[in-house]
Formats: sequence, structure tokens, C-alpha cells
Amino acid sequence: MAALVRGAVLFALAIGLMLPSAIAVAQNNAQHLGVASCSGSNCHGAAERPRGSYVPGNEYIIWSTRDKHRQAYTVLQGERAVRMARALGYPDAVNQKICLDCHADNVPQEQRGREFQISDGVGCEACHGGAQNWLGTHISGATHRDNLAAGLFPTEQPLARAEKCLSCHFGDSTKFVDHRLIGAGHPRLPFELDTFTSTEPAHYVVDRGYVERKGRVTDLQVWATGQAVALYRRMDALLDPRHGRRGMFPEFALFDCQGCHHPYDSLHAPLPTGTGLGPGTAKLNDANAVMLETAAARLAPGAAAAVNAHLAALQRTTEIDPAAMPREAQALRQVARSLANEAAIHEYSPAEIRALADSVIAVGSGPDEWRFAHAEQTTMALEAVVAQLRSSGQLDSRQDAAVKKALDDLFASFANEASFRSDNFAAALREFQRALHG
Repeated sequence: MAALVRGAVLFALAIGLMLPSAIAVAQNNAQHLGVASCSGSNCHGAAERPRGSYVPGNEYIIWSTRDKHRQAYTVLQGERAVRMARALGYPDAVNQKICLDCHADNVPQEQRGREFQISDGVGCEACHGGAQNWLGTHISGATHRDNLAAGLFPTEQPLARAEKCLSCHFGDSTKFVDHRLIGAGHPRLPFELDTFTSTEPAHYVVDRGYVERKGRVTDLQVWATGQAVALYRRMDALLDPRHGRRGMFPEFALFDCQGCHHPYDSLHAPLPTGTGLGPGTAKLNDANAVMLETAAARLAPGAAAAVNAHLAALQRTTEIDPAAMPREAQALRQVARSLANEAAIHEYSPAEIRALADSVIAVGSGPDEWRFAHAEQTTMALEAVVAQLRSSGQLDSRQDAAVKKALDDLFASFANEASFRSDNFAAALREFQRALHG
């Protein structure tokens, strides 16, 4: 995983606190010039690093040949998308706002420049913001801060990146993959910010020049911030009246899928869980909350206790005292928002990194271990741990190889939802822990 390194603390906080107000307003009004405006061989489409350039110059090539964002529009033309559209009563998927808002840079027509192509999918400006006002400073050699002031989106900062990515990889007030879409065939949306940043793959290189321009950020800062933002986004959705009851049922997309969708046999029967709710009850998807509580134990122990208490109370509202749901969701949202800024700047010592890994493993081995979403988030958290240990030189070659194999085995243990077995996952966790401390 590409190492992510840390920005100047005050500048990071300043950028974080600007969101989503000032920066978002600037982005909403800017013209999007199109991917072609970035793809020249003297810009970001170079096969080799241009002489004197402070970036590799091949960012467009990586995006266009290896990044799944490039294919986001194309998948709307595929058989699966066509079937989904028909099931939902649409003539197609490729022209529907509900699809294009996340599968393309779907800005209004008046904001599309001459070279803009909706078929480019999730292109440069979908993440970096409309380039109308910052392209000039960007190519003139201005400072990164000047580019930000002109409207460039600060994707290098954990809080900003989490807000941007989760606006589609979970949803926001304008777009959301509800259970109706999932029922029509849309995939689940598992997401972890640090892991997904790396595996796209990242189209930047963190070197001395990068750090001088943009500051230093670590993998665990990105991971913990992503968990905080994912949790308060989930609470936003839970509190949004548009995702409330439709008839007698709530919005199932906010619940743990495996609470209902698991094989009906004794080997897969769920155990009593940390929620206090027994088998046969609907449980909210709380994987991000559980991970954030684990991180918060090192960031702010009092906040960790608050996450635990409000999460337990919130889960109980699905069976007992549903009128308390808004109060508990709002309280959990507030704690998550307060932790997001701290998560973005916290420096983990070498001992703290390994202790965090042990805490994550303990969570993954606990009473909720049978839950697939927990296994996903546990494993991706450990991948962030390994990335930070590796980037900081804390793994020798022998240990690195052992940890890599153990991490691969962890991912393999839940490669298939239908065949997921908690005992196999727990065994893989134990092997990972031995490799980490071996």
C-alpha cells in the first residue's frame, strides 16, 4: 500500500474546518473542463517523469488504464445495469441522474467545458473539483496553498478525502443507494478509506516534494478519519426523513445485511452479540462504529466510552423504545464528528500501532465475529496497520513476508459471503497476530 504521510497540523485543521462550506461552494460553481484538459504528455499523461517536474506525470495513464473510476460510466451500459434499470422502471441506466450522480462527473450542462465528456466516468474534476479557477495557477507553478485558494479540492487531507469519497461510497443528502437499488441488483458498498485509496491504485507518489507541498499524513490517520466520517454519514442517513419508514418497514440498507441474508443452518447460526440483541433481530450496520470505538480508545478514551454507550442504546431502539432512535443517533453523530478532527492529526507511536492492531483483533474475535461486515472492516483496519508499519520501516523482510501472507489469508477467509465462516476468520486472525508479533 502506498504510504500516506502527514500534513502540517494547523493547515490540516484549517482545511478540515472549511468543509463543506467555503470549499464546497467554490466547487459547486466552477466549470468542469474535462479529463482531456489534464491528459497532455506535458501535464499528467507522460510515459516518463518530465524533467524538473515535482509529480511523476503519469497520473492520467494510471487513471485511464487501471483505476475503476474510469469504468464507472461504462458499467452503466452493461447487462447488469440494464437489468437493474428495467427492474426499477427506467428505460436505461446510462441516462438516469440516480446512476450518473456517482458513476460520472454529473455536473449541470452549463458547467461542462468544451472538452468535457460525461462518458469519462469519475474523472479528474469529480474528485479534484472543477478546474476553471485553479487550472491556471496549477500549471503556472503556484504553491499548493494557492491552488487550494483557487478551488482545488484538498484530497490529501484525511477529512476532506473522507467527505469526498463517502459522498458516493456511502451517500449524502443528494444521493444514496437504498435497499430498493440493492434489491434490483446494485452491489453492497463496503468501503474503507485507506485501503480503497491504495487499491484503486493511488495515482500519486509520496516523496519529499509531495511532503513539502502537501504535508504528511499516515495510513492510520486516514483509516481512523474514514471511520469517523462513515459513522456520522450513516447517522445522517438514519436521521434523514427520506430514509425513514416506507409503510411498515424501515430503510433496510442501513441494517446489517447478514442479519437476514445468511445460510439457514446450524453452522452459520449467529451467536449472541455485543449489541445485547439476540438472534432473529434486525441490527443496524455498526461496523464503522465498532472500529471508531477501537481507534477512540487511543484518541480520546472518554469519547470511546460514549460511542459504546450510544451505539448500544441505538441498537436497542430497533426492538425497544424506537422513539429514542433520533436522540441516540444524534448523540452518536456528534461524538463521531468530534473524533474526526482528532483522528486526522493523531500520531501513533510504534508501540501504539501494534497495540491498536491487538485491539482490532480482539474486536474481530469477539461476540460479533460472525458478522461479515465486521470481518471486512477488521481486515481492512489491519491492512492500514501493516501499511503504516511498512512505510515507517518497522517490519524487517522476514516479518513483512509473514504478515503479508497472514493478511492475504485473512482476506481469503471472507472472499465469499455465502461461505463465510466465523471460525475460519477467527483462526486467520490468530495467525495474523502471531505473524505481527513474531
